[in-house]
Amino acid sequence: MAEPPDEARRSLFITNTRIGDAVLTTGLLEALHAEAPDTRWTVVAGPVAAPLFAEAPFVERVIPLNKVRFSLHWAMLWWRLVGTRWATVVDLRGSAISRILPAERRFIRQSIRSDRRHKVVQAAAVIGRDSLPPEPRLHVSQATRDAMALRLPPNRLLALSPSANRIGKTWPLDRYVELIDRLTAPGAALAGWGVAVLGGAEDRPAAQQLVQALPGRAVLDFTGEPLIPTVALLERADLFVGNDSGLMHMAAAVGCPVVALFGPTDERLYGPWTQQRRVVRAVAEEVTFGPTSRTVSETHSQMLGVTVDQTFDAVSDLAASLPDRGLRPI
Repeated sequence: MAEPPDEARRSLFITNTRIGDAVLTTGLLEALHAEAPDTRWTVVAGPVAAPLFAEAPFVERVIPLNKVRFSLHWAMLWWRLVGTRWATVVDLRGSAISRILPAERRFIRQSIRSDRRHKVVQAAAVIGRDSLPPEPRLHVSQATRDAMALRLPPNRLLALSPSANRIGKTWPLDRYVELIDRLTAPGAALAGWGVAVLGGAEDRPAAQQLVQALPGRAVLDFTGEPLIPTVALLERADLFVGNDSGLMHMAAAVGCPVVALFGPTDERLYGPWTQQRRVVRAVAEEVTFGPTSRTVSETHSQMLGVTVDQTFDAVSDLAASLPDRGLRPI
């Protein structure tokens, strides 16, 4: 990326730690860029989410915020930022440093636990855009798209993410196996489709179980793939199925239709931000409105109320509404 001239206006965007939360704030950054297209942005995000911003053409610098004991990471970050006179500072973490950095204007999120609006709306409210919240958007370079296209089958593609950041949000793997077996069987809704299994490197054993349990089906393991190539894959996918996770939000942000499985978390807060969606909920699971740390188990799945039949019907229904784009050019 070419260096901008010294007189370029620079602005600062401090977003969330986790991938899904960061994705849901990208529409806000996009709207601010549209207001001042010549401004170059510095983005601060958690180390796992930071790569999401690496190929946005208006982002000059991405700073991963690695936590340090006694919250010293904030002091270290301030030292890196204080030498710049910022045109705009947007802080979705509500940190103290945003109040003392030199800036022409500031938008700092206030923590309101009783705010029951979707996280996209909450982010937009920071700059007064909650009446018409901008949609999340992720950027991928053409080179990344072209490289991913060479690795994908030409037929229609289902992106599947059987993982989540906590066990409580994870639908059992054997149900995913049964679901894909039924969906891709001859005459079924996704007959002839390829399946790309997504997740972190730690999810590779589960992906391999899926591959081995479905011999003869075109199930490909993309676990451990870096975030931006994964975004490029999701751009080309025809449909996404998975738990409430960062990958679900990534899929929605690039326009991929989504079937999302929910249990202990609230889709009114964290549902996929897209019109092309189906949400399958474990009806018997009690949801307490508030931070997910209060509702999501770290020891057992709270998704057992989601049946394969429910999910099969939701996927089949959404797939039937999608245009048939046929074979993709490579």
